[in-house]
Amino acid sequence: MAAEGVPPWLSADTTADFDVDVLSHLARRELIAGALLTEGPPAVLHRVCDALAPVFLATDGRAGHVSVAPAVGPGAGAEELFEAARALYERVGRGNLMVRLPVDAGGLMALRDCLAEGIGVQAGPVYSEERYERLLDAFFAGMERALVSGLQLHEITLVAEVPVGRLDGAVDARLAAVPDPRAAGARGGAAVALARCMYGIREERLSSDWWRVIRTGGAQLPLLLWTDPSPRQVEALVGANTAHVLTVERLERAAAEAELAGEALMGSASEGRRALKELAELGVDVEAVARELERAGRGSG
Repeated sequence: MAAEGVPPWLSADTTADFDVDVLSHLARRELIAGALLTEGPPAVLHRVCDALAPVFLATDGRAGHVSVAPAVGPGAGAEELFEAARALYERVGRGNLMVRLPVDAGGLMALRDCLAEGIGVQAGPVYSEERYERLLDAFFAGMERALVSGLQLHEITLVAEVPVGRLDGAVDARLAAVPDPRAAGARGGAAVALARCMYGIREERLSSDWWRVIRTGGAQLPLLLWTDPSPRQVEALVGANTAHVLTVERLERAAAEAELAGEALMGSASEGRRALKELAELGVDVEAVARELERAGRGSG
């Protein structure tokens, strides 16, 4: 994966036995691009951020991030989310720390305010094209404010988390009840189809005049982060400014089963839309599934 330009992010639980030395070793060899962590003691978060700091510095802020969610209760509003995110960022005190925020209305407002203050954000989960469009709107609004404030834009990063494994599981469960013989062949394809559409949306938005302005100011391209991918999805989701979040176990499985063949996303949006249309013809509305997953996520808090 590193040879293809998409070194993975490592998903780990810092409240359990977590070996930071292993992460440091992978980072030194440029085999890991970031880490998605549960919130742990500040000392552990400091060590993880420091382990990935060389990657952060070597890539001028394009990689080497550590994502942690601020501690808030279910249904927290925009102001509470923003204050908790800012407090976490200040408490850890590392430039490569990234706060993890939801993409509901409050989360997007908090995201905009974080970016405007120079705090990088991992936003998600994103299950639909509509939600991704809103996320990019918030990104541009926050970066505009950061530019006006004179901040170093290259130090501010947005990462959109797309749970491809979870989405496919939900869609495939519905396809299993469809009597049409085409349903079996459509299984395992919804998330990749949506990812192709999102990749196309991002490329279209990054061709705008306003993006050229903030890009000239040093802004980093927003990253698409595929979480919980199967080996098949890993090989289908290789593209510029994307990454995969994998546990050690899934990384080993991908190493054994995935067959990487270079760039797989550029120019694939139309193919993705055809696949989503075919799912709709089979009675599976991926946007409706996305809304159900979003509601379930909010309910679980």
